[in-house]
Amino acid sequence: MAILDQFGRPMAPVPAAELLERQAVPSLGSIRQIQTGHPADGLSPVSLTALLRAAEMGDATAYLELAEQMEEKDLHYGAVLGVRKRAIRSLELHVEPGDESEAAGELAEMTRSVLQSSAVRTTLIDMMDAIGKGFSVCEIQWEREGKSLRIADLLQVDPRWFEFDRENGHYLYLRDNAGPQPLRPDTYVIHMAKAKSGLPIRGGLARLAAWAYMFKNFTVKDWAIFCEAYGHPLRLGKYDTGAKAEDRQTLLRAVRQIGVDMAAIIPKSMEVEIVAPAATGVDKLYEGKARWWDEQMSKGVLGQVATTDAIAGGHAVGKIHENVRDDIRDADAEQLAATLQRDVAGALARVCFEARQHVALPNIRFEVEDSVDPQTLLSLLERRPKGLRIATADVYRAFNLRQPDDDEDVLDDPEPPMPPAPPEQDDPNDQVERAAADAPPPDTRVAASRQSDAGPKDSIDALVDELISSGDMQAAMEEELGPLIEALAGATDMDQVRDILAAFATGDPSPGFLDQLTQATLAARLAGEVGADVTNP
Repeated sequence: MAILDQFGRPMAPVPAAELLERQAVPSLGSIRQIQTGHPADGLSPVSLTALLRAAEMGDATAYLELAEQMEEKDLHYGAVLGVRKRAIRSLELHVEPGDESEAAGELAEMTRSVLQSSAVRTTLIDMMDAIGKGFSVCEIQWEREGKSLRIADLLQVDPRWFEFDRENGHYLYLRDNAGPQPLRPDTYVIHMAKAKSGLPIRGGLARLAAWAYMFKNFTVKDWAIFCEAYGHPLRLGKYDTGAKAEDRQTLLRAVRQIGVDMAAIIPKSMEVEIVAPAATGVDKLYEGKARWWDEQMSKGVLGQVATTDAIAGGHAVGKIHENVRDDIRDADAEQLAATLQRDVAGALARVCFEARQHVALPNIRFEVEDSVDPQTLLSLLERRPKGLRIATADVYRAFNLRQPDDDEDVLDDPEPPMPPAPPEQDDPNDQVERAAADAPPPDTRVAASRQSDAGPKDSIDALVDELISSGDMQAAMEEELGPLIEALAGATDMDQVRDILAAFATGDPSPGFLDQLTQATLAARLAGEVGADVTNP
């Protein structure tokens, strides 16, 4: 069964000597040169439309040069695209064997060693260049290791040196003076970022941001012209209808010199008027328009604006938009992992293992490093349930601490807090004596609801205490409620109780009770109006 490349074309084994030589290299007189064009200079809607359509038809050179210039000339686009490219660096690379065989484990170890080397880790950013341009190509640099070969490095190749098949738009060829050449097997890592479905050359974000870049560039140019003249007064020269051409040139020259040298000489018959500019707020128009285009670029590249632009909503909106950016990062990482599995692990399997031996390719993925909130972990350590075991290595990692060596000085364990001293127990005989001393005299009347009152007392409290201690209120209440209690005691059923209560409710209060309420109300009202102490009149 033939081995197929990513485009479905059969792959023939390549001799080791040929793999050791690079294929995509520049040379003088070749179509592959390091000199580049600058289509962004003087970019217009007509020229932009022409180069985008040429890229669709197979000639993407101008489009790729424009994408490169956009990253160099537009600070905002270069920043947000760089954030998306480098987001992959925050993820942890995992390589696991494809199956339980010994060969699969050996291949996984070889792949892990290659991808975790410093040279290849830095090349991951070059692979992510496909996010902007639609595709990226890195050439594998092989070197001998004993009788076999190993991957020494991945070298980024200028994407202008490649072109897509003009019939299907998917096959990639190396540009050469002799015409498009097929790519040598096991030599390239080709990453195609799928920001959208369709032709690979139309999937890059540079195509999406090109129009925003052009219109923003127009705005910035107009803004620069406006700023150059902003605040300068208008110099208006006036001349007679009979003035000669030489006199008019003299006046024009004088008006221009006033704006630069602040001095000029003109004939007496001519007049120069200085018109002060009016503040119309038009300067905010250019800034707002440029800022709006920046926000559109942020949306197109990062899917949100809260993490790059200051907008209303504060921290909560920023957190939500941060999650949106994480989703995009994870999707980019998944596509890159598939590319590494196919082109790096696949090349190692075909070159370093026998052709007749089928080796399962390792599983490659990028994952977010596990992180624990230190405050949550500290709370768990203080209140951990019985039987829960926590590794000390996890604690050191959560607080970003290293485990000390045996001969190092370390902090002592904090001493547990001292338990509170138990309250002193009084002698029971002393408690009885204090209770007897604090008890009121036997004939003193005390309201049950006021026995626990210990706060400060005002005049109303003093009046209530006087009414209770004198016994007048108690006598009035006994006169008022005595007949009711006696009648209720003689009732034989609930019907009689209801009748007694209804009759008592319709009757008038006793004269003694009314007299006590009248005196207390009068004393309280006088105290409130004149500020006098309340006494029972």
